Amino acid sequence: MLIGNSLQEIFSTDRPSRLLLAGLMLVTLMMLLGMAKLQFNDDYKSLFKTDREEYQELESFLNRFPADDQELVILFRADRILAEPTIFQLQEVVEKIEGTPAIESLFSIFSIPEPNSSIRRIDPLLSVESMEEDLEASLLAIGGHPMVRNKLLSEDGRLTIAVAILEEGYVGLDQISEIIERIHTITDQVGDGAGLEVFVTGNAAIRVALKSQSTRDQILLNSIGGLLAFSITLFLFRSFKLSLIITAGPLIGVIWTLGCMGFMGSKLNVINQMISPLVMVIGFTDAIHLMFAIQRRRIQGLSRVSASIAAIKDVGMACMLTSITTAIGFAVLILTDSTVIQELALHASIGVLLTFVAVVIFIPASAALLEDDVILNSSRLDIRLTDNRILNKVLIVIGENAVAVVSVGVVLTAFAVYQAQQLTTDFKFRENLPQSHEVSEAMRLADRHLNGIQPLNVVIQANSGGVLESTQAVELITRVQVDLIEQFGLTNSISVVDLLRVLPGGSEDLSQQFSRLVYLPSKLVNRFYHEQSGEAVILVRLPDNGANMQLETIRQLEELLLRLTEESDQFSLRLQGISLAAAKGSVDMIQDLLVSILSAVVIIFLVLSLFLKSIKLGLISFLPNILPLATVAALLVVNDQPLQYATIMVFTICLGIIVDDGIHMIVRYQKEFHKVRNTTIAVHRTLQAIAPVLLVTTLILLAGFVSMLTSSTEVIVRMGYLSCVALIMALLADLVLLPSLIVATSSKDRVEDCIEEQL
Repeated sequence: MLIGNSLQEIFSTDRPSRLLLAGLMLVTLMMLLGMAKLQFNDDYKSLFKTDREEYQELESFLNRFPADDQELVILFRADRILAEPTIFQLQEVVEKIEGTPAIESLFSIFSIPEPNSSIRRIDPLLSVESMEEDLEASLLAIGGHPMVRNKLLSEDGRLTIAVAILEEGYVGLDQISEIIERIHTITDQVGDGAGLEVFVTGNAAIRVALKSQSTRDQILLNSIGGLLAFSITLFLFRSFKLSLIITAGPLIGVIWTLGCMGFMGSKLNVINQMISPLVMVIGFTDAIHLMFAIQRRRIQGLSRVSASIAAIKDVGMACMLTSITTAIGFAVLILTDSTVIQELALHASIGVLLTFVAVVIFIPASAALLEDDVILNSSRLDIRLTDNRILNKVLIVIGENAVAVVSVGVVLTAFAVYQAQQLTTDFKFRENLPQSHEVSEAMRLADRHLNGIQPLNVVIQANSGGVLESTQAVELITRVQVDLIEQFGLTNSISVVDLLRVLPGGSEDLSQQFSRLVYLPSKLVNRFYHEQSGEAVILVRLPDNGANMQLETIRQLEELLLRLTEESDQFSLRLQGISLAAAKGSVDMIQDLLVSILSAVVIIFLVLSLFLKSIKLGLISFLPNILPLATVAALLVVNDQPLQYATIMVFTICLGIIVDDGIHMIVRYQKEFHKVRNTTIAVHRTLQAIAPVLLVTTLILLAGFVSMLTSSTEVIVRMGYLSCVALIMALLADLVLLPSLIVATSSKDRVEDCIEEQL
């Protein structure tokens, strides 16, 4: 009522409505400027940023050992790498890649020096000259070298790896893309017909893949989803202008949300890019409710202005309540430790409220300017439903079997909740990348042939009294690498000791070789040895087999390093790196999200009970809100799928939609009950007014989520079909379970008599 009265003056004539729309467009243009400032955050370690000390230590470590973000891992595949003509063409490819200006250094099987080389002129063990002189001996020597076998060359000899370290300044995504394209061009030109394939991965390449995936999904999925939603709206309303208005309102809310993020200096990432579809779907439901209410009032004979005002009075308060409760639900996420989730919570809360403002003003203001025949002659789904007496039949089933329906709902919910308790959390990085992208294929190949490619660092730090350039340090590093092989089967570790071993012409005492590291590429050395801080690194690469399995390996490694640290009074050992943060941070973040969502459900119940001044109605709304979410969780368990970033977003988005539909039902029921003081008649009128809107919004939103099935990213596809399941269950819960709960907990009325009285 308050909203309708406050806007009555605004919509009293056409001129204020036009001015209001002009103001909205002006604000939208300003927000487009904010959108132009919005950038994509390709630094995926920021996804795990927290205020905890562990993240500060990670940033400090990466400042000393920055190669993780500056390396490209190049995989070459052939039937036999160490055979003619492949090995000669591979040597030419590597030589040309190494000569690329953007590549500072390239470490490959051709970087292993000849043992008899002069320290001032390091000759490679495998070169064109050595192969032309004695090919068989050269290939035998390089294949059996300890720095090559299972580290740079797979056991079956079909895959070899080269690590390229980029020059300073080559950090832009466009620059990295050009380098990757150059690598492919060189390989295609030199290796034509040899069956030599190249795949580029590494953190730099992953950043490019994430950005391309995000751009593609934003454009393609939003375009397909928007087109499908608009087409269905057009089919149902049979009016291009109405469909355009309904679509434009939520779209303005999305622009305002993204523009606000841009002005606040925020960046898009794989987590908060879900904000756009979230505010779009919530805005769409409000737009449909408002347009149905306007249409209904126009058919009752009200003028354009009066119909818009009456529609706001009818459903405006419910729309505002859904926006407030959804915003509060997201605001709870601010309590998590994760910085990226805190930003998601803030922007989602602001976005939901901004979209409500945009929709509740744009839809009535635009409808007030439409010609009479646009609304009066448009298709009326709710009228057709009433004429076919579908709702009457539904009401009879609900009224006569309310207790049975509620019992079935309670049993289904209990079963789903029981199944959901078995849900586990996990994170596989490859599932968040386009499956057809070469980065994903490279990770699969590395997992299969080289025991993985995810970098994990064992840090050896000299304590007071300890010196890295000592025999004790060399022995400790060697012992750790031996333990990695014997206890964990990790044969692909590389350390500064390995670099010392390949330096020719030096002493057998490797501790005396540290001064000779200056003859190797500086960035290669800096990847494993930081003299100023007294730290050395053993690089281990793990398979992308999920955060849970990695955490078990990490736990056992930490126990080993703790034991070695206790045995030594000169050195301390610990794990560090982005993979460690990803394994630990992803599981913690997902669990925090789940707890926050469950907390949001409780808070929404409390807010709804307070607003409606009825604990009973608040409790009644609780079960229909839980059933769809529990069903999705149970479906994940049945399909043996863990809870991941994208799937947790399903709960977040669908919670907003479910709460939206439930609030509209309950608020409308409360209004109707105050008029007739009869539960069954009030439920009948509520279904007559709200059910068509829920059917239309569900159909339109299903079209939007179906578009996600076209994504090349596994988790986005999974998110799409899970959202469809949640929407269907939410529709059944709101149209069948919720009315049954109201009827079952109220005084009994004869349903047929009430319907006849209504007719």
